[in-house]
Amino acid sequence: MKKCPFCTKVLQDNAHHCHHCSSNLIDMDGKPIGKIPEQLVAPELEKLTLGIKVAMTLFLTVVFFIVGITFSGAIFGLSILEMKSIGSIIFNLIWLFVSVTVAILLAPITMKWIKAFLG
Repeated sequence: MKKCPFCTKVLQDNAHHCHHCSSNLIDMDGKPIGKIPEQLVAPELEKLTLGIKVAMTLFLTVVFFIVGITFSGAIFGLSILEMKSIGSIIFNLIWLFVSVTVAILLAPITMKWIKAFLG
């Protein structure tokens, strides 16, 4: 038994094609094919990392905004639902700006922590 160099699933020794990831294991000359070259993997990894950073930034923005609005309602009596005064509207806009800023600053730090945790 051998492992597929692309998806690391176990295959038969005489396999020419991986039925798990649909990769060819030998070229036309019968020579074994190794892993995908790094220049092909790097752009996909960068896109995935960017997507995760954007998703994490959006998530953190929503969390910080909701927590801030909840605490402002409890402490100052401001409500995002009412917004009757110009002061509550300005406060909510400022808190939204602060939430976005903090989320943008924390997303890369959180990504580094996740990469270190996953190894």
